[in-house]
Amino acid sequence: MSYIVAAVILTAVSGLRYMVGTDYKTYVIMYSEYIDNFSILSQPALSIFAKISSLIYNDYATWFFLMAVITVVPVIVFIVKRGKSIELAILLYILIGCWHFSFNIVKQSVAATILFCGYPFLRDRKFWYWCAFCAIAAAFHVSAVLMLPVYFLADNKIDKKRIAMLVFFALIVRFFYDKLFIFMALLKRGEGIADATSATVTQSVNMLRIVVNCMPVAVYAFFKKTYKNVENDDIYCLFNLSLLNAVLNVASMGSIYLNRICSYTNIFNILFIPLIFPSLKPEHEKIKPIVMAVYAMVLVFYFIFWIYDLYKNPDTVNYYWIFER
Repeated sequence: MSYIVAAVILTAVSGLRYMVGTDYKTYVIMYSEYIDNFSILSQPALSIFAKISSLIYNDYATWFFLMAVITVVPVIVFIVKRGKSIELAILLYILIGCWHFSFNIVKQSVAATILFCGYPFLRDRKFWYWCAFCAIAAAFHVSAVLMLPVYFLADNKIDKKRIAMLVFFALIVRFFYDKLFIFMALLKRGEGIADATSATVTQSVNMLRIVVNCMPVAVYAFFKKTYKNVENDDIYCLFNLSLLNAVLNVASMGSIYLNRICSYTNIFNILFIPLIFPSLKPEHEKIKPIVMAVYAMVLVFYFIFWIYDLYKNPDTVNYYWIFER
């Protein structure tokens, strides 16, 4: 019952907001275009859900609520069905920014949720299933197709070659900003493209966000030798995803616009972080207080980040219900 309550509250706050989020006004304007200009080649799911919302009650508020439902509910259901560290995973969904970030980038957040739910197929090496999830995600935000090659980067092993591939992938992002921006523009076919000189493109990402996204990998590396019962496909695949998230954040730190792609990788930390504090080996029980202290510090740090990330932007911290418009 508590999980249902959590899902209802998170969905209601997200879906019944008014003028909350940096792109809220843009989505309000685009709502009518989604209904009138259906294209199977350019993010068709947006038009489909706009048409559904118009049939239920023709108002952009209905569209926002539907987007919130398909963004939040599948994440909670997946976490509950997985049955591992449920309360912590839901808490992390909030604290690492995935939930409130969906206030700003609605379409990408839906796509991130779909990719998150496709994780079992990525872990189990089922390529065509992963392709299907990427295609569905791309129907909401076409940039999700960039997650297709992640299948080859985030497999079930950790070695120097794998790490080198991830770093090389990040270097491509770092040194080809301009080419990636053009590529994103081509993918989106001109829809919702930020100007190359706009703040979202030229402004650097706050360093606190970069540190937060690198923290899971750093903590895992620090305590790795003291763990037991962690040699499994989950820890390998999720470590690779978390490492990819860290290096992509570092590589794209010069552009808020390009850094948004990290929303597709950051969400997997919801599953990874609970795994980096497993049982200790018997000979390491003496350092258990240290591990628990680090565990508490990580959660406190994420809480601080969550508060900061909310309050740094008036478009997010000043909350209004849709009933107040």
